[in-house]
Amino acid sequence: MDARWRPRRSLFDRASGRLRERKDRQAPPLPAPRADRTDRTETEPPIFIIGCQRSGTSLLRRIFDSHSRIACPPESQFILPLTEILRARTASDQDRYLSGLASMGFGRAAVESSLARFITGFFEDYAASQGKVRCADKSPAYVECLPELRAIFGPGLRVVLIVRNGLDVAFSLSDANRDYPAIHRHVAASGGNVPIGAGRFWAEQNAKIEAFRSAWPNACIRVRYEELTTDPRSSLEPVFAFLDEPWEPGVLDYQRFPHHRGHEDPEVRRRSRIEPNSGRYRAWPLHVQDAVREACEPVLSQLGYGDD
Repeated sequence: MDARWRPRRSLFDRASGRLRERKDRQAPPLPAPRADRTDRTETEPPIFIIGCQRSGTSLLRRIFDSHSRIACPPESQFILPLTEILRARTASDQDRYLSGLASMGFGRAAVESSLARFITGFFEDYAASQGKVRCADKSPAYVECLPELRAIFGPGLRVVLIVRNGLDVAFSLSDANRDYPAIHRHVAASGGNVPIGAGRFWAEQNAKIEAFRSAWPNACIRVRYEELTTDPRSSLEPVFAFLDEPWEPGVLDYQRFPHHRGHEDPEVRRRSRIEPNSGRYRAWPLHVQDAVREACEPVLSQLGYGDD
């Protein structure tokens, strides 16, 4: 991508970013899991923040982590491979996983319950280490296991979905200074065209998100990135109400709070506040915009971005 399309950051911005990065810190080691964990039958699942990469999940993570009752670490990433146990794409998969456990006397419901206790235990300990009572997780990769999350955690599952204009997401994913392995397959299928591949990736991810939202509407609430960054309070108050948590205006000043460092969008560490960040795709020539818009359809129009 032409470097002229990316705005230059001022010396003040860069210095401020360095100060904020020093404010972030590594989480200290936690003790081994409590011995009584396997005796629990009731667990409260973590809150899941789900969205396509570059849709604002890192921003939401820091907002949630600033709430007095909610701890939200960087991406956990460990749940997706665990959900393979519940996948039965082929008969051989079924034989390899659930049938093997069934031979030990564990049916699918027992496996789901065990996974819920195992997964929730890590988040409970992390929340307790931060002096908080609930935990949230933001891992964009979990778009790929939303049905399994519902199977594991049941009706108590709460998912905060964030959506952003596909053209802006594709523009961000096309940044020549960064590599996003998640889009490689789509770029290859698009003849090496990164913007079009990124647009197709966005469409695929959001189609999966919408399918889940349609199947389990009571488990989800959706946030639009554009509304979050222009009117954050109006966008966020319904989210915390959905989660049965009190509204705390301080979450809007997330940069005032320390956050643990880990895998997330590094750009969020350099921003000092919630601010509009939409329409950057217009730096592309019109023919590129049109091609990416086509790659994002029909999901783009289904989500209300077709006329942008």
